[in-house]
Amino acid sequence: MIFNVMKFFCAFAILFSLLACSSHLETSVNEVAELSRDDFMNALRWKQYKVAAEFMLPENRKDFLATFNNLKDIHITDVRLLNLQEKAEGRRFETSIEMDYYLLPSVSVKTFSFDQDWVYFAGEDSEQKGFRIITSFPDFP
Repeated sequence: MIFNVMKFFCAFAILFSLLACSSHLETSVNEVAELSRDDFMNALRWKQYKVAAEFMLPENRKDFLATFNNLKDIHITDVRLLNLQEKAEGRRFETSIEMDYYLLPSVSVKTFSFDQDWVYFAGEDSEQKGFRIITSFPDFP
């Protein structure tokens, strides 16, 4: 019985220590940028359009979602970053992205290229904090 209580308190102390230390670790802006870009591209790849839309400014989300909701038979095979240019001391990035896809009933893979501008928002609102795509999504071919 005493041994179980001691194990509980030791586990609690370790957990508390880890949580206390982790609050002092902060992810760099460059790491946040890379994670955001990767998450956006993975969301496209896996047809998680609502997740991808969260990386856009609110005024561009509706059009983005409408574009992909109308493409029920699209199959995205790859999304890759072609070019990245850092601006404004890592607070802004210009990217070029390619997306390979096919649209049923066709099985021919096509490539769609588009550019995006990402800007870091450091607002107090946690939903707006982080990198957001400020360019509207281009018309899909």
